[in-house]
Amino acid sequence: MENEKMSIQDFFIFNCLEEKDLPLLHRWFQEPHVKKWWPVPKEKEDFFDSYLKRIHSTEISLYFVSYGNIPIGFLQAYPVDRSKETWLPKLPKNTIGIDQFIGEIDFVGKGYGTSFIKKFIDQLLAENNEMTVILDPDPRNKAAIRCYEKVGFVRVGIFPRKGDLALLMRYN
Repeated sequence: MENEKMSIQDFFIFNCLEEKDLPLLHRWFQEPHVKKWWPVPKEKEDFFDSYLKRIHSTEISLYFVSYGNIPIGFLQAYPVDRSKETWLPKLPKNTIGIDQFIGEIDFVGKGYGTSFIKKFIDQLLAENNEMTVILDPDPRNKAAIRCYEKVGFVRVGIFPRKGDLALLMRYN
């Protein structure tokens, strides 16, 4: 019997976000390492209303990222051609945008983000290998950019977005 070695990616699970998950997601949005880079509605009610609409939307897919049975982060994916992002340059059909973060501070800076993003992209491309995957971090978020480059994203360029700047990156 051949002994297969398990990788860290084998332990990640992507569960669709549900209404019962919103209190934990809200708590993560209050964490300084998340709050610095992710805009969140100021009022708690606005947050819940916003994410309830997203949960029931067909335009966006929301996931809790778990390491084994421990929820550690959040990931959202959306078809770019149906999004309202007007700042983006012309992109190929079948382009998916993703955004993500690790909410649990004990899992930050240890390679978990790189691993779960890679697994998620592998799953997307297994469904459709003609797909283009992009993300758009703040150009000042050096840790996220390093993570994305480790996953295999390349820099496309910096673009103005809603009064700020975004670094467009494409999975290579």
